[in-house]
Amino acid sequence: MEYRLEIYALGGHNEDDCIKAFTSSAPFTPLHAGDLLDTSNWGHIGSKLRRIVSVEHVIVEKPALGINPSGRIINRTLIHTEGVQDNARYEVPTS
Repeated sequence: MEYRLEIYALGGHNEDDCIKAFTSSAPFTPLHAGDLLDTSNWGHIGSKLRRIVSVEHVIVEKPALGINPSGRIINRTLIHTEGVQDNARYEVPTS
C-alpha cells in the first residue's frame, strides 16, 4: 500500500493545482476540516498558513507492471485548503 497526502487550494483537484504532495509507506495522521497547516517551509507562494476546508479520500489500483514493493493500491487523501492570516492560529473555534 502506498499513501499520498495531496494539498490543494480550494476548488482544485488536478495535478497542476496541487500545492504539495507527500508519499509514504505508512498512513498519515488524520487531518480534519478546520485544522491549520503551516506551509512556510514548502516554498509555496501565497499564504503561509492554510485552513483545511474538506478532506477527500481516493483509493486507486495501479496496473500490474512488474514487481512493486509498495503494492498495487494507492490510498490518496486530498486536502482542500484556503489561505488564512497568521492570527488565525489564535482564534477560538466556534463549534
